[in-house]
Amino acid sequence: MLKQLVHITPNTVVVNGKELAHQETGAAMLTELYRAYVGDYPKFFKMDTLSKLGFVASELLLQAEDAERFVPREDRAVVFFNRSASLEADTAYQATIQDPANFFPSPAAFVYTLPNIVTGEIAIRNKYFGETSFIVLDQYDEKIMARQLQNAFLDPMTKSILGGWVDCVDEEHFEAKVIIMEKPSELPHAVLFQETIQRFNNKFNIQQLNNNTMEELIYTLKQQIIEALNLEDMTPEDIDENASLFGEGLGLDSIDALELIVLMEKNYGIKLQDPSQGKEIFKSVKVMAEYIQKNRTK
Repeated sequence: MLKQLVHITPNTVVVNGKELAHQETGAAMLTELYRAYVGDYPKFFKMDTLSKLGFVASELLLQAEDAERFVPREDRAVVFFNRSASLEADTAYQATIQDPANFFPSPAAFVYTLPNIVTGEIAIRNKYFGETSFIVLDQYDEKIMARQLQNAFLDPMTKSILGGWVDCVDEEHFEAKVIIMEKPSELPHAVLFQETIQRFNNKFNIQQLNNNTMEELIYTLKQQIIEALNLEDMTPEDIDENASLFGEGLGLDSIDALELIVLMEKNYGIKLQDPSQGKEIFKSVKVMAEYIQKNRTK
């Protein structure tokens, strides 16, 4: 059923359990992989990081599949998921229209301000005429993704799916976990799809997105704090992960503490029964991230 799997983070590339060697990290690594394994699609250099990530992941998978390519086909769907939509491209485009005195909207940035552009890039490249979908979720959720993949197979035309998780915050924070899955002879319940994906992950010792490295979790947490507290002029880089969140540090107050409690329950499934616990948990972003990593339920 599951034929191929690729897992890409800013620092690692694993194809069917084998780690590929590379020198660069982040977006530069994607360019390195393109030059090493593709090299014949110059449009790559125009893409935003999300599209580059999905494109490179699909190329590595399709090369591993070692089947005939670039022949029109309607029996393969492309179904991707993420939680950041086209955030990086949206931010880049917003920067071109932010200043009324210097208002020059960028068509090159605007064209990538929809996440489903990446599925289109892959379909065009490979002459796929089947379903293409990009679904934005609240978080990485294998159960929901498995159910959607199962639904794609309800189309009698669809015999295989290239799909999975392709999420990008910026050039240094992204992850792809993409599979090629063939339609089973008897369509199982979505739970079986989920269990199969989990077994595939375990086989190749691939870490789920919900178990992000501490560095990635800290960065994500900074973004969530900025959004939850409406710190509009602040970026994640402005927040020292070791600085106090209250007092002379970030200067938060008791109302902000309540917002952080809501943030932890909404995004990580952590309920603080006693609000006074927050005094220790919210000492700094790093302390907060360490608590989340140990106690998260989603």
